[in-house]
Amino acid sequence: MKTGTGELTLSGDNSYSGDTTIADGTLIAANVNALGSGNIDNSGTLMLDANGAFELANITTHTGATTALAAGSTLDAGQLTQEDGSTLSIDLGAATDDAVITADSVTLGGTLNVTGIGSVTDSWTPEAYTYTLIDSDSAITSDFDDLTIAGMNREDVDFLTIDGKVDEADNTHYDLTASLSWYADRDNATTDAHGTFTLSDPDGSFNVAATLTDVDDTLDPGSRWDGKSLTKLGAGKLTLSGANTYTGDTNVQEGTLWLSGDGSIGEMGSQQAVNVASGATFGGSNGTTVNGKVTNEGTLVFGDSEETGAIFTLNGDLINMGTIASGSTSSTPGNTLYVDGNYTGNGGSLYLNTVLGDDDSATDKLVITGDASGTTDLYINGIGDGAQTTNGIEVVDVGGVSTSDAFELKNEVNASLYTYRLYWNESDNDWYLASKAQSDDDDSGGDDSDVTPSDGGDDGGNVTPPDDGGDGGDVAPQYRADIGAYMGNQWMARNLQMQTLYDREGSQYRNADGSVWARFKAGKAESEAVSGNIDMDSNYSQFQLGGDILAWGNGQQSVTVGVMASYINADTDSTGNRGADGSQFTSSGNVDGYNLGVYATWFADAQTHSGAYVDSWYQYGFYNNSVESGDAGSESYDSTANAVSLETGYRYDIALSNGNTVSLTPQAQVVWQNYSADSVKDNYGTRIDGQDGDSWTTRLGLRVDGKLYKGSRTVIQPFAEANWLHTSDDVSVSFDDATVKQDLPANRAELKVGLQADIDKQWSVRAQVAGQTGSNDFGDLNGSLNLRYNW
Repeated sequence: MKTGTGELTLSGDNSYSGDTTIADGTLIAANVNALGSGNIDNSGTLMLDANGAFELANITTHTGATTALAAGSTLDAGQLTQEDGSTLSIDLGAATDDAVITADSVTLGGTLNVTGIGSVTDSWTPEAYTYTLIDSDSAITSDFDDLTIAGMNREDVDFLTIDGKVDEADNTHYDLTASLSWYADRDNATTDAHGTFTLSDPDGSFNVAATLTDVDDTLDPGSRWDGKSLTKLGAGKLTLSGANTYTGDTNVQEGTLWLSGDGSIGEMGSQQAVNVASGATFGGSNGTTVNGKVTNEGTLVFGDSEETGAIFTLNGDLINMGTIASGSTSSTPGNTLYVDGNYTGNGGSLYLNTVLGDDDSATDKLVITGDASGTTDLYINGIGDGAQTTNGIEVVDVGGVSTSDAFELKNEVNASLYTYRLYWNESDNDWYLASKAQSDDDDSGGDDSDVTPSDGGDDGGNVTPPDDGGDGGDVAPQYRADIGAYMGNQWMARNLQMQTLYDREGSQYRNADGSVWARFKAGKAESEAVSGNIDMDSNYSQFQLGGDILAWGNGQQSVTVGVMASYINADTDSTGNRGADGSQFTSSGNVDGYNLGVYATWFADAQTHSGAYVDSWYQYGFYNNSVESGDAGSESYDSTANAVSLETGYRYDIALSNGNTVSLTPQAQVVWQNYSADSVKDNYGTRIDGQDGDSWTTRLGLRVDGKLYKGSRTVIQPFAEANWLHTSDDVSVSFDDATVKQDLPANRAELKVGLQADIDKQWSVRAQVAGQTGSNDFGDLNGSLNLRYNW
């Protein structure tokens, strides 16, 4: 006995001979032998779900109870009794030509609920279809009081005319008769014929493989249907897989209408209309056809996710006010929407999947034999590693004439290093997705660039972009703008570790037991990347604190050891080169973090600091980085940097009158840096890394400063410094193993000027302005302010 409101499943081979009573709740028989050989007395819910034949004794379903047969399950019983108020539910989802239930005797009452009606036959033909549900050895007693379809009243399943009754010939069969309501008048059914297909269940679907032809609307003088038009209602999916020849309009008002197999609408040459309402979906699989004019305010889909290279044909004009989308997955593009007519975009959109590579890359495509006009927003869902294109990837093929603004790419499309844009070729009226920059004649602002690709282990040589075959020479690519943002973050982190002894200490003419100091620096830098195709503008600031922790002197020489720490913050605005369509994109990068370090300085003359000196320092930096880039979104990553410096110089003092002095200090410095950054994978699937590396920077310079006494305590020290800097390695970054570099000049000139005031023997303040310049439009201008306290 099953009691309680819960659910119990029997799945074993049971051989008990007693009765089975279901007093409450649900009993599921998942094995055809689960219920033994006794009688079944059901006052709850009995589910026969074993995809096989149940052989049972007598089954009684009482008022309020339900006996259900799942798809593929059949029943052979001694006596079947359905009391008034009970429910017998049968799923025909795996039905065969045999009866679902056979019994020695049958008494019917209550409700018959049928599901899976669409699977009763592989092809819903115009003729009515009769299926035997129950086969009794003796006359069936009584009948069901009600018939429902998937829990709905049969009247609500408007596209089918369904009737269930005991066969009048010998009363031993209960038959279910179903036919398409489209042909109801011809079949003299009790339901009026109409062309409305309502599937209310969003997960519901129904396939009509029959050919829907025009129906004589005079068969039913009271009908308001013209006998030749189809209307799709409800959120479910209606599939037409036959070659339909009805000549009226097709109105997809809700849910989905789909063509599959041999599915078509209208005969060749027909000018009937297919109207897709807002929120509704219409489409077709490979080889399906619409003969007529399509007006889309909803969603038009060509091909499905299980197809590659599907062609959905519209033999007529297409007006798009909604969305057109390929049904292909992003990994298998290649579907085609073929419009044998004119295309007009009324603010609609077109979504295509494309492999972002060279001209021969696979892509979904819109083919128009006539003219293209109006406005349509194009969105590209791209995969691939990116490549240089020449003409581009053809995404819209126009056989007639296209207006120059018929299509507009609305999303930023990047792959590896490259940015792809949409171009209209006036000579052939086709539209191409291409990664090419504006030509020199169009003032692109950049040169054909050298790029080091992932080349399977060759010498890493530079790649010459392909020639387009015209007089314009090589075609330069349009690069993605965030290249400069990643490079800017790296360069700023490295740049803000650089410092000299005098940047830190100032001009000290006397020994001190110790000191603490603070320095604030802010500036702006300009540079280029990828052979001038990327412009970079950076603004940066740094606040640094330090102090001596050890001071040693022997009366002549001195050694000072200290610690220092700084906070840095830098923003970089990166602007990509202009595409052949005139487009230009920007990206921004930010780096902020901390440097921790130690320094040690030796002076040959501890008192005046004249003569030789040697200064060294080490810093470790750790930073948070971010890059913002349009549709690519925001990416965040961490980076670190190590730097070691060794500097030496020799100061010559030239005495002037009144105790004033001019000093000349030739200097030399070498700095080793190591930078490392996390790998990033952006929204396009591009892996961004390759920022790890070492670099050497050398500096040769001359410093001139003066000492002017103003009173007994105050000393004014103006200074100027000129430097030549040489860097061994450029800033680089890789996008899917294709490496590009910043156009950082290997040689740069630097000039510093400033003024230091020793207020008294303890306090001093210094202000400085510094600038660097070099080739490739490199420039850096900054100012700093130092405050120092000695004891």
